[in-house]
Amino acid sequence: MTDRNTDRSVSIEPNSKPILLKRFISTGFDTVSLLLVFLLLTYIIMQTPLASAYNTHADNCRKTEEAVLREYGNDLEKARERLNADELYRDELFAANLHGYLLKALARGLREGVLFLIIPLSNESRGTLGRLATGIGLFNELTQTYARWYQVVGRFIFIFVFESMTLYLGTGILTFLLVPVIRFIMIMLNKKNKTLCDYMTSTMLIEKLSYSSIR
Repeated sequence: MTDRNTDRSVSIEPNSKPILLKRFISTGFDTVSLLLVFLLLTYIIMQTPLASAYNTHADNCRKTEEAVLREYGNDLEKARERLNADELYRDELFAANLHGYLLKALARGLREGVLFLIIPLSNESRGTLGRLATGIGLFNELTQTYARWYQVVGRFIFIFVFESMTLYLGTGILTFLLVPVIRFIMIMLNKKNKTLCDYMTSTMLIEKLSYSSIR
């Protein structure tokens, strides 16, 4: 086999037959890990002062809504108009929504920081838990080596800002299922089985055993 460390003209190609199955298993493993870590971190974060502030604002909103509904009964239109005209209620609602979003961002940032940043940076093949379990490595297409640290950081930023927080605003908890589906649709539509994140960071996922000479 040609030494890829000296011959940079040899480009990495995906081993598409086994890697698609392994990527499916890897993504499933990572998705379950994300959900479990998210639930654990959410429980921990809900004990913080930020969560206490959220609960206070949310309770104030709920009490105001209950009082208005008791006053107007079944006339929901007038009840909404009354709430919309209540400046204190609007301020409390804004504060509750803001604190709620910050709590979600904190939980998701910590979760994905552990699984998509700290763990990949701590091993040579830049693998997540799922990739390590299935023998998949993250490679740098430009240098024909394992991905550099800044590429891992770039992938994390993309995953957190776009796939996690942006999609979460529109889909909520369904993001856990929606993101893997979008990724698999995309990898099936291009020859190198790359996602948008791979294209933006000049990386690709391949089987480590198929390219054992790369260091």
